[in-house]
Amino acid sequence: MIPLVVLATVDPVLRDAAVFSLLTDLPGTGFVRQDMDPLTRTVRRVAGDADGLVDDVTEPAAHGCPGCVQRENLRPAMEAMVGRARWARIVLALPVAAATAPAGRPRAAPALRRRLGVDLATVVCLVDVDRVEHDLMGGDLLADRGLGLTAGDGRAVGEVLAAQLAHADVVLTTGSSPAGLTLVNHLRGRRSSRRDLFAADARELFTARHSAGHAAARIDPYWLSRSTTPDAHGVWTLDLVSERPVHPQRFLDRLPDLAGGRVRTRGRFRVPTRPDRLGVLDGTGGHLSIGDAGRPAAPLATRMVITGIGAHTGDRRRAFTDILLTDREMESDRDWSTVDDGLDDWLGGR
Repeated sequence: MIPLVVLATVDPVLRDAAVFSLLTDLPGTGFVRQDMDPLTRTVRRVAGDADGLVDDVTEPAAHGCPGCVQRENLRPAMEAMVGRARWARIVLALPVAAATAPAGRPRAAPALRRRLGVDLATVVCLVDVDRVEHDLMGGDLLADRGLGLTAGDGRAVGEVLAAQLAHADVVLTTGSSPAGLTLVNHLRGRRSSRRDLFAADARELFTARHSAGHAAARIDPYWLSRSTTPDAHGVWTLDLVSERPVHPQRFLDRLPDLAGGRVRTRGRFRVPTRPDRLGVLDGTGGHLSIGDAGRPAAPLATRMVITGIGAHTGDRRRAFTDILLTDREMESDRDWSTVDDGLDDWLGGR
């Protein structure tokens, strides 16, 4: 089996620097880089090593789903690279702003590993800590930076970077900002690590073994938790937990006070109008999404984990308290099934 490292970032310069660093540190390393052009609806695949390119192919993007395009484009590249028997290890540089889970899950599947002859070692997120606060909290859209993967890609830069940080096994950083470093440590997932890009032992990235289960748990709202990294350099995290469901109208009314502004918010909640469903929310820099996480296997507490930089007051704590059902509401025999909760647009019809 040839070990594979997957690289993801929202910075094209940082992606190229990381690939170059790995190729020069470890002779015998090959790379595959993918780029998607939303204007021409094509995907370009470039492969090679420190001595030059061996493959440069541009193909039509047959689907509107970036993850599907990446997977279909990647398989022949992996088969060709393994077939050449030229490289001891391979780096996969995903399209800038691509999600890592669609690339990581198939590569970790036993059947595909055996078929392709590659073994996923590490999923890596690349971050410039001198820019990470702006990238996460600034509110820029991918389209503002020309980084959209499709013509209609309306995702925010912070949304993408936060997901990459949460899913990665290893976060490789450049820059020196103490606040940026602390912010990265607050937001990276459990059982992950952070290292400096140009001081890390590159060989360790290839000798590790990616755990699909651990990676999935890092982004699963069922396993939501806050980092053990202490608050420092102005970076703070609030972990707000209650066994009570939320009142649907107060939840919507208080969302701006709870999750608005330059913060990173992850949460799960229950509403009495949908007692058998779990709602989730995810946001960065004023962009917030709300969705249905399905039917939980067991009762789960309402929980919001909010991370920010700079002074903060008790307003977010008060907003969280305000959205919870009161004692009187908990004890009431009100028939919530008849109440229009205003959440159909996010959670679907009941």
